[in-house]
Amino acid sequence: MALLETVGEVLFEKTVFGIPNIVVGVAAIVAAPVVVPALRPVTKAIVKGGIIAADRTKATLGSVVERTKGAFSEAGERWSDLIAEARAEVHGATVAPPRQTLAPEVTEAQAT
Repeated sequence: MALLETVGEVLFEKTVFGIPNIVVGVAAIVAAPVVVPALRPVTKAIVKGGIIAADRTKATLGSVVERTKGAFSEAGERWSDLIAEARAEVHGATVAPPRQTLAPEVTEAQAT
């Protein structure tokens, strides 16, 4: 009996506008065939906007990722050079500082 009383309370409980829940549910079922097709273009426009935003975000993040990879690569090379210099000094060898070049050096083997 308690279950039926609970179901009855939920079905006939008043909503914010004073309309029983059962009436709101029946109205939603009756209106669904009319409302759902009318909302299709709006829903499609929202989905298209989401796809465009995702594509733009992916493109932007892709360029940021590439620049970040380059920065970390350069930092790693500099760190490796610093470690090599320090290791050489610890072991008593003299090391010339690395040269900064804009283009890769062409060795005699590559030139021929």
